[in-house]
Amino acid sequence: MVSPPDDTWFRKFFAEQRRIDKLLNPYSETIMRHQRILDSINIPALEYQRSILEQASIRDYLSIAGISNDYLTLQQEIQNSLGSISAITKEIEFLKHSSVFDPIITAQENLYRFQDQFSQTKDLFELPSARIESVLAAAEAISRMFHPQDFYSDFTLSSVMEYQSFLERQYRYIQHDNDMIAGRRMQINDLAGGLFEIINASLDIGATLEGQEEVQSEDAIYDEKVQVGLYGQINQHLGFVYSGRYSGEIETSFNDSLPARISCLGYAITEQIYKINSICENNGQDHVFKPTSRTMRACGTIPSLVARSEIDFYYIIDHLFFLLYEGSGTANRLIPIINESFLAPLWKVKHLRLSARHDIDHGSIKEVEKKRSKISDTYISLIAKPLPIRQSDWQKAQLQIYIEIDLMLQKIIHEITSNN
Repeated sequence: MVSPPDDTWFRKFFAEQRRIDKLLNPYSETIMRHQRILDSINIPALEYQRSILEQASIRDYLSIAGISNDYLTLQQEIQNSLGSISAITKEIEFLKHSSVFDPIITAQENLYRFQDQFSQTKDLFELPSARIESVLAAAEAISRMFHPQDFYSDFTLSSVMEYQSFLERQYRYIQHDNDMIAGRRMQINDLAGGLFEIINASLDIGATLEGQEEVQSEDAIYDEKVQVGLYGQINQHLGFVYSGRYSGEIETSFNDSLPARISCLGYAITEQIYKINSICENNGQDHVFKPTSRTMRACGTIPSLVARSEIDFYYIIDHLFFLLYEGSGTANRLIPIINESFLAPLWKVKHLRLSARHDIDHGSIKEVEKKRSKISDTYISLIAKPLPIRQSDWQKAQLQIYIEIDLMLQKIIHEITSNN
């Protein structure tokens, strides 16, 4: 195992951090001018963009979801004790010894080093290391309170490593960028950090859901996927912003990108499921979405995986099916709450999983034709095509089913709250 740097290294690092703080406090007129320009911009945005991608920390995300004050207090205590690689090492060790442990520590050292190199441009953004420390603190607090299954620590460590790898690549590019492009890249880094936090907040919600009830262990589920290059996909979608010809707003372009929209809506879905359960619990009623050992995996996957192929899309549909359809008792706990017509997105998930995991050619000719018709009608309703073909088709289908599920869950919350 890689040993953390010695005390001499830390003293130098913290001395550099204090020097940077001194330079930035009070802020220079140049920085304040840039900040005033940012503050003056008022761009209309979708509701989920305003509520999720504003200046909120992982603590805020979990507060929105109604995580207990005891957990938040513990998370804050752990986060206050961080601030060095040795402290982060202890947090990771608490989670689980893992094959990705050494690369995370190495990447964290590199991250601090890169931040020192580019300190002149980081004043308007939250430090990536602060986000990582916040996520790890939340992860340890969840682990202490709910003792989640191994997938929780595996996902957390992989998520940290993926985010750090993305940042390291970005900082390398900055060395060759002009000032304008470097500034845009730093802004994208910051916005990507918001997605990093909400993905891990969604995983925490899954662990909390499982912690609400006794969850029986089940056999392995297809495979052990976690995240698949979300940040790299965002960069691909935003390649045009690194051109000198681009003149738009970085945040608007980021929020409008398919991967960012999918990730934010994925978080909104898991957050609303938790909210529905919490409202029912407060009203003395049973949970609508009862967790299984698949719940946490679904909550981690749904906001972090953007489909690039049929295989990815079917994997996502699996988790939507586990979380929403099976979780609600094959919709039996939803039908008394809301008219079945509003559950159309749930039936679409059911039809898509039929296509993904069942032999639709089994049965009579009439039955086969009926199955095929349901599946093609579902895809037409999502992307105006009977079957996705290109990567963009699969991603558009994922985005549209997320939008419809999000609206369905909002309607369920409205019905529950208005009837009490």
